[in-house]
Amino acid sequence: MKIKAIITIALIISAALMAAKVSPGVNMEQFREGKYIHIDSMVIEFDKTDADVQIKYSLSPFAQAYMFLFGSRHLEPKLEEIFFDFENIEIQRIERTSAVIHIKDISRQNDEFYLHDSRKLGMQPDVLTLVYPDRTRQNIEHARVTPYIFYS
Repeated sequence: MKIKAIITIALIISAALMAAKVSPGVNMEQFREGKYIHIDSMVIEFDKTDADVQIKYSLSPFAQAYMFLFGSRHLEPKLEEIFFDFENIEIQRIERTSAVIHIKDISRQNDEFYLHDSRKLGMQPDVLTLVYPDRTRQNIEHARVTPYIFYS
């Protein structure tokens, strides 16, 4: 019984890899940095000392097949790796092409302002969008770090 399951899984993965080779819509070059994940966009929405982060990503065909077969739980370490320089992260939801993460204490309070110190990102998103509490936005292309900022 176990041999049949292993052969079935191997055939599914082989079919996914063959489809990726034949499919013209997949740019394998974009997976070079993250090996099997490419960060298309990251939105950090600040709320006092915390923040909610929405990530949109593309997975390589092999990673898509793996996630389909075994679930998104195995993607958690890669998402945590993106935020290696942050202390209190909580992955709230992982989907096929997106994830939502809550970061506690991303900023510190100083009188009536909040200060966010620059932090390194484990992977470079195509676009990093910062959303401040007053709903203003700042877009940064190919960010390697979050900038030093203050907000109220």
